[in-house]
Amino acid sequence: MLNKEKVFHIVLWMPSWIGDVVLALPALQSLRKIYPNARITAIVRFPTGQLLNNRTLVDSVLQFPKNKGDGYIKQYNYALGFRKYKFDIGIVFPNSFHSALMLMVMGAKFRIGYKTEGRQILLNQAIPVTLKEKKTLHRVKYFHQIISPLSTGPLPDCYDSKWTKDTSQGLKKTLSALGISKKDMVITIHPGASKIERAWHAERFGILCQNLIKAYSVKILLLGTNEEKLLLKNINSFCSSENVITVIKFNLFEITQLLKASQLFIGNDSGLLHLASLVDTPVIGIFGPGQAATTGPFIGINKQEIVTRNYPCSPCNQRFFKECEPSLHQKPECIESISVKEVSDAVQKLVRRLKLF
Repeated sequence: MLNKEKVFHIVLWMPSWIGDVVLALPALQSLRKIYPNARITAIVRFPTGQLLNNRTLVDSVLQFPKNKGDGYIKQYNYALGFRKYKFDIGIVFPNSFHSALMLMVMGAKFRIGYKTEGRQILLNQAIPVTLKEKKTLHRVKYFHQIISPLSTGPLPDCYDSKWTKDTSQGLKKTLSALGISKKDMVITIHPGASKIERAWHAERFGILCQNLIKAYSVKILLLGTNEEKLLLKNINSFCSSENVITVIKFNLFEITQLLKASQLFIGNDSGLLHLASLVDTPVIGIFGPGQAATTGPFIGINKQEIVTRNYPCSPCNQRFFKECEPSLHQKPECIESISVKEVSDAVQKLVRRLKLF
């Protein structure tokens, strides 16, 4: 066991995906309880660092660039530059050989991570993990187990409120610029996904928007990136209304604040679903190839509804379409088969249960 009194600086190699970063936060909460006086530095990839900046549970955030043109020599030299920080403990959340190698090059004295991809030669504490655990453990528990050698104690049952810094004044200006007043009820929808095959149909989101506006007289925020402009435009063509507002040029911190101001979030199995959970906004999750048992929202069961068909092949390796036949619309059947009525019914259940509108 490490002597806590001799641990001054801890470095965390964070996951690459937004959702995984959020799901790793309970592990960081436990880590802070164990080492309340140590400096904690997070190594991130763009844009996930925006989630950790200005947070009290992480002292500093450093970005590690990894572009397609960067060879190992360039990355090796960049990692060497981190040695000046003199890390006592290094914790690697991804399973890759590359992440553990870079952590060693950075000079972290005691390195912890899962025993995957032959990384035991790079880690002081290589934690055994079975294929079954990798496939069935919820990601919050999976990430939390990585720091078990540090005697972490029980898994937190919710996200720490300190992850979401209050910026109410800035939020008021943002909402006002979008045409949303204090009295408006807001539903935020994110129709995108990391892979287009994982995403529910745009026209179904459009019809859903029509139904929501008629049923609840709400304003709808459609969230997306520049790459998803066409997707958002397609949805808008089905529900053209002054009550539907498209939001594109916002960073992750601003999006988190909008989610916090919303009464409900609806989206695919994606990073923004977990951002909504982080700020304790009730969520409707649409799951096709993924499985809520492993990547579902970390939020009270009363504040979530998962819409899925639970196909026996789920979760799959998502090598579309080598493992299953595509539908006529080039979607896996597990997402193709989810109807607008099913999602609308899930919304109705959550609205009634929580008395949202």
